[in-house]
Amino acid sequence: SNRPPGPEEEAEPQRAWSGDSGTVSQSHSSASGRGRTRAEDGAPGDAACLLPGAGARPEVEALDASLEDLLTRVDEFVGMPDMLRGDSSHVVREGVPRIHAEAAEMRRIYSRIDPLEAFVRMVGGRVARMEEQVTQAEAELGAFPRAFKKLLVSSLFSKSSSSRPQRAGYEAPLPQNVPSPCISGPR
Repeated sequence: SNRPPGPEEEAEPQRAWSGDSGTVSQSHSSASGRGRTRAEDGAPGDAACLLPGAGARPEVEALDASLEDLLTRVDEFVGMPDMLRGDSSHVVREGVPRIHAEAAEMRRIYSRIDPLEAFVRMVGGRVARMEEQVTQAEAELGAFPRAFKKLLVSSLFSKSSSSRPQRAGYEAPLPQNVPSPCISGPR
């Protein structure tokens, strides 16, 4: 009963262990020589104590859990470059042509803005020259003489008032074909 476990007893924990996660498996054939365990070399107790099973130690279970977590993170990390490559190709395929189209549209708009800016500068220059001429003319002529101003204003208003016919007063239009409430028809 104190003898170390034999190959038959050791095979049972390995069968229980083989269905664990399945995420990373590296099986080595015994023909290559790499698949040999220390249990086969004569240390049967070492392999049994490292495999989690019904009587596994808490350190081994904690190690197994942290290895599973580490493998999950490695899988996620390995998936990241693929995701980034996919996103990059999506941007290159769809984003870059859209950016080129927008840039062409902006160049077209800029080509329309440039002549408008030149036109605004030209009009601004002409307005400034005209304001200078008006200021100069006002300085040369001085203010309009009052008599000339009165004559000009009175002649404009007198013509407009005499050209319009004068109405005596406001007359409301009579409605047509509408019976009046005061006048009653035949009874």
